Amino acid sequence: MSTRKILYLPRTSLSRDILSVRARALLDGLGTVVWNETDRDLTQDELAELLPGAAAVITSWGAPALTPDLLAAADSLRIVGHAAGTVKKLMPPEGYARGIVVLSAAPVIADAVAEYTLWAMLSVQRNLYYYQTLMKQGRGWKGTGDNSGHSLYGKRVGLVSASMVGRRVIHLLAPFGCDIAVYDPYLSEAESRQLGVRKASLEKIFGESDIVSIHAPSTPETKRMIGAAHFQALRDGSLLINTARTWVLDSGALLAELRRGRIRAVLDVFDQEPLLPNDPLRDLDNVFLTPHISGHSLETRRRLVEAIVEDMARFFAGEPPRLAVAPERLSIMA
Repeated sequence: MSTRKILYLPRTSLSRDILSVRARALLDGLGTVVWNETDRDLTQDELAELLPGAAAVITSWGAPALTPDLLAAADSLRIVGHAAGTVKKLMPPEGYARGIVVLSAAPVIADAVAEYTLWAMLSVQRNLYYYQTLMKQGRGWKGTGDNSGHSLYGKRVGLVSASMVGRRVIHLLAPFGCDIAVYDPYLSEAESRQLGVRKASLEKIFGESDIVSIHAPSTPETKRMIGAAHFQALRDGSLLINTARTWVLDSGALLAELRRGRIRAVLDVFDQEPLLPNDPLRDLDNVFLTPHISGHSLETRRRLVEAIVEDMARFFAGEPPRLAVAPERLSIMA
């Protein structure tokens, strides 16, 4: 076994969820693993005692950030892998300056969010929840009027941001022949052509799309960039999906428009989580709610550590890692 020292920081209850048998075996093959064998997050002081001599660290939700003081103790650290999403607060500039590689399992989570987004488009377009309610709660059959819904094929889809998730949604929509427009100031014309999409303003996205799906990161630039005028511009019967953050929109304006009943929404994120029992969104028939779970399939969570360890193995074999986060992209990432 290699004498390479690897720190594994996630607490035991989290590890039961995210650490697969294969990931553990791969880790043991990479070196001598020092496990967090407690069911709590380690303190900064505890981590400082463990860091000397460690070549790699695996973190996840709840693990302490690597402060400049901790980096001073990390005399052998070459790579940090975050078995979760954002790494914005994980590594200070001093760590990047030293050449420490930072990995994020966000692409694994992005796959699940994109899958959820496609499911939302398909199921709500076809009005399937109306029929579910009709048959189970109403004990009915087809109801009155024409409630058959719409096909996804050929629809105009507007995406807010060609982010990691947004690009996966574009890929999943390929078989449906949708006309896809994207609002993203950082998307070049060459990239948009490569993705097979059109660049468009926010105003055109909301005014011309049958479906609008929000995938923008939370940055100073995106705070409340979507407001009442955008929601009012949505066409009657159109669908709004938000799996990103409510940071990017005016939630009060969205609620006001949803109360009019002319548009539909699938919402997985909220200003306050958990969503309050008396939140008015719970009473709207044109809104489908989920409790911030779009990225949390069982398979996704079991892949988090596995993906990080696979990439660490590439790194230590002298191959370029696939999950590395470039420091210059942190300002525009989720």
